[in-house]
Amino acid sequence: MNIKKIIRSERGDVSYISTFVYILVAMIMVAFILNVFHIISVKQEMDHISDQLVKQIQLNGGTNADTGALFSYLAAPLSEVEGLTYQVTSSGSTSRIQIGTPFYVTVTGRCYLGGFWKMNLVPIDMKANGAGVSEHYWK
Repeated sequence: MNIKKIIRSERGDVSYISTFVYILVAMIMVAFILNVFHIISVKQEMDHISDQLVKQIQLNGGTNADTGALFSYLAAPLSEVEGLTYQVTSSGSTSRIQIGTPFYVTVTGRCYLGGFWKMNLVPIDMKANGAGVSEHYWK
């Protein structure tokens, strides 16, 4: 039988071509779903990083070398995220935040929705925010 006749056939039987197409579509959907779950887990990890940085800055009363070291340690498992950085903002200096002064931590990065072979088809910019109040008194 030729292929045009098989494709145009309106008989109720299933051909090899339609079976192949169904399996291909199912595999593409599974890959997409796995990629979406991966992006959700990356967002949760970024939220965790921002929360840990907020706790560390609250207790120390500002940013220092320990803040950068903690960020590097927590960000190490997220090697597939491009440009993963953090930023601390406060009304005054971020190195010495006075007790009761609010501050904000923002963790940003870019992740990709790819496919089977991590083709990086759709870039997704993600941001995780955290807020805290300094618990350290500076004389």
